[in-house]
Amino acid sequence: MNQFKERLKKEKVSFFKVFEQGRDGKKVYKGSIVPEGELNSHYSLATVSCFVFNEKGEVLVEKRSMNKKIAPGILDIVSGHIDNNETPTQAMIREYVEELHDGNQEEREKARNEAIENLKKLEELYLICDKKGYYVQFYAMLTKLTTITTQKEEIRNIEWIPMEELFEMIRQGKTGIVYDKKLEIVFGQVRETYQEIVEGKEEHSGTIRCFR
Repeated sequence: MNQFKERLKKEKVSFFKVFEQGRDGKKVYKGSIVPEGELNSHYSLATVSCFVFNEKGEVLVEKRSMNKKIAPGILDIVSGHIDNNETPTQAMIREYVEELHDGNQEEREKARNEAIENLKKLEELYLICDKKGYYVQFYAMLTKLTTITTQKEEIRNIEWIPMEELFEMIRQGKTGIVYDKKLEIVFGQVRETYQEIVEGKEEHSGTIRCFR
């Protein structure tokens, strides 16, 4: 950060904190600073997304708050930007805890431990949305937690959707996940993860309670 401030003083050029800019080329993490002339040309935002599923083969889907500046009210899976001091996995754990376990400290710790233990890294894809480029590192994860406290500023409500039904919704453009044929690779990896972890088990967790 200091190097950009020094360059700003010396060269009298403008720099921008990047959140949604860029089409291709280098990855840019949330909070990174890039020169004015390189926005929308050389940089693409780095993000994470996770298919959180239960033992019934349903995936947790969020409906974004109508107060969100970006894509208000759309359906999405647990997703977010990677801060410039994080690895993708660290960002995914943070987003999972922030979005779905915004309750007391005990709930947050249980969620963090669950994510550390269960997150499985899938493909990283380069996708185009609104003419801007995104590097998306995908994950899959089984949750057994029986309490969910959503982040009210970010999420209007949640629902559980059968895995294949959600995949079809994504293909039809009914969610905020931009469909690309490359996503079929990720869908296959989510199926495989579910089959490896869950199928064959007879015990099922109780009904998940959602607050807010």
